[in-house]
Amino acid sequence: MNTPAPIKAAWKSAQLLIAFHRTKQKQKRDEPLMWRPNDATARLPENPEDKEAFVVVKGDGDAGDVEIKLHPDNLVLRRDDSDAGWSGIVAGHSEVSVKVGDTWVTVRADGSVQRVVQGAEDTTWIEADGAMKRLGPDTEILVSGDGAQLSRRTEYQIDAITADGVVSRRK
Repeated sequence: MNTPAPIKAAWKSAQLLIAFHRTKQKQKRDEPLMWRPNDATARLPENPEDKEAFVVVKGDGDAGDVEIKLHPDNLVLRRDDSDAGWSGIVAGHSEVSVKVGDTWVTVRADGSVQRVVQGAEDTTWIEADGAMKRLGPDTEILVSGDGAQLSRRTEYQIDAITADGVVSRRK
């Protein structure tokens, strides 16, 4: 019988901090002023570019630290260790986005998913009904949710499968 290995804790402590990005005279700072509130409570200002509350979760061993930024419209998790998998998570009211490498994957409240590769013309959508659309640098692919219709378009060719038959022609 194989006994599963015990799970080692990845993080060991958390600290609430407030980063002041501007001076009292509203001048932007080169580096934010970090402050630890005495009562461990922080108001969430409307503009996180001026002042931002966040929690630093200290990593244990090679787990790496995680910053949890507390914005009025979303929660942002980020870490610098890109070898560990994800490097950013943005949780909003109606969607969650995860960054892995150069790719952002967004899941919306209706179940639809969008995948965007930064710096490339490569975006894929999976709609809530299962329909799929992919826009690549050279090709556009569409598939209906039930799989009854498929199409592929390139600069020189259009191909499609529909209930009425197959179409393939040069432009």
